[in-house]
Amino acid sequence: MRILLSKDSRKELFNHLINKNKCSSLKELSIKLNIPFKTLNNWVYGDHFLPENIIPLEIISSLDILKRQEDNWGRVKGGRKAYKLVKSKYGLTEIKRRQSLGGMSSLKNLNRKPKKINVDINNSSFLEFYGALLGDGWLSKIKIKNKPNFLWIIGISGHQTLDKEYHIYIQGIIISLFNRQGYLKERPKYHARELLLGYRSLVEFLNKELNFPIGKKIDLKIPNNLLDFKYSKFIIRGIFDTDGSFYFDKTPAGNSYPIISICMKQPVLIKQINNILTREGFKPQASHKGLEIKLKGSIQLKKWMDLIGSSNPKHLNKMLPWRNLDSAEAS
Repeated sequence: MRILLSKDSRKELFNHLINKNKCSSLKELSIKLNIPFKTLNNWVYGDHFLPENIIPLEIISSLDILKRQEDNWGRVKGGRKAYKLVKSKYGLTEIKRRQSLGGMSSLKNLNRKPKKINVDINNSSFLEFYGALLGDGWLSKIKIKNKPNFLWIIGISGHQTLDKEYHIYIQGIIISLFNRQGYLKERPKYHARELLLGYRSLVEFLNKELNFPIGKKIDLKIPNNLLDFKYSKFIIRGIFDTDGSFYFDKTPAGNSYPIISICMKQPVLIKQINNILTREGFKPQASHKGLEIKLKGSIQLKKWMDLIGSSNPKHLNKMLPWRNLDSAEAS
């Protein structure tokens, strides 16, 4: 979908994008977004339709949208003109011949192998994204009815309201890493939200290079080359932010203390996390037949926040006041 904005809304949008991406100019923003400066300049100062996926979700409701068009509206318009021209000059026989050639060409393109994707698996943002997939994500290859091709989907699930800010954060990682913007889909019936991304090359990379299963999630584990803490800490953060929890329990004396928990039906992955944390001086406690890890107390919380942390406001809003209180008491 492409959108036509009013002049004031265009100005508001690009000022927001410059500030959000920590840029000092439109030229710097064009480099950051990997969009030609001339194109970006035309979008700002000309009455052009903008791609909807460039507009952050947190600002779209405040913009004055004048008109919407499908992405292919220009090609459709040109196609209609060409159809009339060819029909008047050569007749319907030539139209059918060209349509047949176009159909064969489309089939060849559908069967063509996608371009190989370059992924820096040591990049901290990618590792956090990968951890989120291990926690509450999935890969799908869906057959399109009556067509020879498939939909290749990456999804990360979460709570409809509690995980909204986190999904927007992961959406930003996807843009920075792959220059693509995932689609946020709400499922009000289940109080759920999904961040979806259609990207065949990335699905195949995750499946073949990192052994992430397509379909049912079984036998998940962190690859051996990413077990070093300088890499795995970001993966664990992503797992915690999607499939972990933070809450309070009470001692027998009635004193409240914090608990970090990761519970998954993935025994190999849980054991890996347990081993990594133990190696780094944490004191994880296993429960639920080895399917849950708990870190108890303010000392463990402080160590977690210092070495691993969280990017999910759902957790941070609970954790930070407790940690700050503990630090104040210690001083």
